Amino acid sequence: MGSVLIDRSSWPQDGRIGRITAGEYAGLYLLLAAEINGSWAFYISKDPRTGKSDELAHDDFWAEDEGAPRLVEEMAVEWAADSEDEALEKEIFDIRSEWHKRRRRGSVIRSLFRRPAQSD
Repeated sequence: MGSVLIDRSSWPQDGRIGRITAGEYAGLYLLLAAEINGSWAFYISKDPRTGKSDELAHDDFWAEDEGAPRLVEEMAVEWAADSEDEALEKEIFDIRSEWHKRRRRGSVIRSLFRRPAQSD
């Protein structure tokens, strides 16, 4: 795990996952995703592998571009290595699979409404 620049232009489309080490959410995991309209989604969860599902701690909220880096810094997030990111997300959040389904549906719907190219 290491430090990462919170930058919308280079942020992965599916976000990044890390462990929060300070503050109110210390010990929980964060999935940080760049959203539309200059906001970031903070998805927070306890590791479901370490407790009972009815006792899981979780939260989510959104922050503006200007505030997101400060919040991540205050949380002292230790980012997962790229090689661990996908497996951790699936085990802890499993949100990305739904995002991928929605994107596929959206691209299918857009392709249905595109007009075929007209030849002159």
